[in-house]
Amino acid sequence: MKFLIRFLMVLAALFVATGLLLVSQINTSSNKEAISEAILTATGYKLTIGGDLSLRFFPDLGFALTDVRLKNPAFPQELASTSSAVVSVELAPLLRGQIKVIEISTADLHANYFIDANGISIWSTGEAKQSADNGSEPPAVRLAGLSAFSVDRLKIDNATIDIQDASKQELYQIDNLNLDSRNINFEGRSFSFELQFDYENNGMSASLPIALRSNLQADLSAGSLQFSDLQLSITPMLLTGAITVSGFPSEPTYEGTLTAEAFDLFALLESLNLKEAGQGSGFGLEADRMISFRTSFNGSSEKTTLGDFDVDFAGALIETDVEVRRATELTPLNVSYSVDAGALDLTPFFAEQPTEAEETAEGLTKAVQHQPQADLPVELINSISLLGAVSIDSVTIHEMQLRDVNVFTNIEDGILDIEVPPIALFEGSAQGAMRLSTRNGTPELEVTQAINNISLSELTPFIPRFNAINGDLQAESSYTANGNTLEAVLDSLAGTSAFAITENSVDIGVIKQLFTAIAALSPNGEAIQQWPDVIRFSDISGYLLFKDGLTSEQDIRLRMDNLDISGTGQIDLDAEGFNYDLLVTVLGAPYAQTIPIEELYHNVPWPVNCSAAFADNFSRYCRPNFTMVRDIFSQISSNALRNELQTIITEQVPEQLRDSARELLRSLLK
Repeated sequence: MKFLIRFLMVLAALFVATGLLLVSQINTSSNKEAISEAILTATGYKLTIGGDLSLRFFPDLGFALTDVRLKNPAFPQELASTSSAVVSVELAPLLRGQIKVIEISTADLHANYFIDANGISIWSTGEAKQSADNGSEPPAVRLAGLSAFSVDRLKIDNATIDIQDASKQELYQIDNLNLDSRNINFEGRSFSFELQFDYENNGMSASLPIALRSNLQADLSAGSLQFSDLQLSITPMLLTGAITVSGFPSEPTYEGTLTAEAFDLFALLESLNLKEAGQGSGFGLEADRMISFRTSFNGSSEKTTLGDFDVDFAGALIETDVEVRRATELTPLNVSYSVDAGALDLTPFFAEQPTEAEETAEGLTKAVQHQPQADLPVELINSISLLGAVSIDSVTIHEMQLRDVNVFTNIEDGILDIEVPPIALFEGSAQGAMRLSTRNGTPELEVTQAINNISLSELTPFIPRFNAINGDLQAESSYTANGNTLEAVLDSLAGTSAFAITENSVDIGVIKQLFTAIAALSPNGEAIQQWPDVIRFSDISGYLLFKDGLTSEQDIRLRMDNLDISGTGQIDLDAEGFNYDLLVTVLGAPYAQTIPIEELYHNVPWPVNCSAAFADNFSRYCRPNFTMVRDIFSQISSNALRNELQTIITEQVPEQLRDSARELLRSLLK
């Protein structure tokens, strides 16, 4: 918008200069070069009139140009071009030194606003820079000459603007731009303007219609601008309000109010290309997706304050205050904010949770497939100071409720800290903290998290795969990582998650399934099916250890009284699955014999392979390594025979012959 206003002012100045030249010299055919030279001298831009130039004197002084092109001699690209331009002025005021423009209009105007990799705009000129460096004329003085300038009507039809910023790899397009304004003046009399255009960037699938209209009082001698009855339309949002600017342009200050009546939030996100139309994001189709807000603001060249920013959304009032202090030579950009909200009910925005394990597995598969490539905001963290707090009474999504939600954020000296004090959920609490340091080259991430007494029975409706375990979950996690992108962070993740489940009861169906398959290879068999289906353990604890990234080899350990499970493995995101080699051991005394099994099989590590796709049924995740199980049973039988013969030798063979018998036994069993 800043560029658009600047371009329109340059356009008006060009037309007025051309009109004055036409008045001074009637021979229009010989004036094209003179006009171009005058424009070059006045602005530093080269104007080329490729078509006809005509002049009229009645009923007013006017001229028309066709095929007009504007170029900066320092750059190869054109600044602007138009198929036709018309300007008409009143002759009498012009003779008195006043510029009274009746109409300025263009058709099929096209403008380019390009910035190269060094941040230099094609609209920049050496003359303009030199003038600014010399401080030849303060802004207020330069604008004073426009006080006598007025236009009865300014009309631009079907204009386009290409905006490219090579320094930021950004590309924007403005199409179908139409501007209509009447009674333009800079002496404090109110006039109106209407602006419509279609906006599109290189990531949008469709252009976004935008419309702006307002009444404006501009008194340049007093340095004031007043926008009243302001309306900004971005489908489906209509923003209304008023803005007052004082001290313009030397030391501008501003204040205003803005209000948006209820509109569909997600329709706006779709318009802004932040959400795909019809995207299966889990939002309920019948959701009340309306949001409204109102705010007041004020500011200057040094800071901006957004006060009383009140949002009505999800059945609650969200109150926000923001202050932004701009960067100086000694201090970075400084932002402070606070957000307070009541009871947010987000239930309408989320579909019911899936109840089948297969549906949950499918969702897990989609989640692990996502490998973000986004860069971490290192430059932002190094260039900003931020202090903020979010406080929410409660958040409800279906049967899940989070209470006392607080999030504190701080950025200082290149370090981002986020702290979440205990949040009440699932009859327990969860808390965490994160630190991202960008001080020493490669960003370093530290994350800690703690869970206390979360009821698994309350969690099961949201994660159905926990339905085999009831109890209270305790957990602590601590991880470190480094990298400039989210992908690099995941690839360097290292740390441990340790957990315990108290007051528990466990459906051991999967364990019985494993040992039934193992017992089928036993020479003696084992009554596995006589084990109870549900067991209460006095101790359930374990850990998961990451060494070098999410997809690297991990260590896993689970202890349930006398059942010990340990091993290594890894996740394969490309194959959408996992592969773990585990050893399942039923321990003997002194551990509580909660899992009953023949003493012969105590302390025997049974090899189990857990290799499957995330989408597979839970019962298919693990199976014994039957080849190794057969070898173990063979070894157990051999050991049992050896023990029995040793007993016979001890009890029945005369003492003087026992050593010879033992030597003979060892030779036979080799």
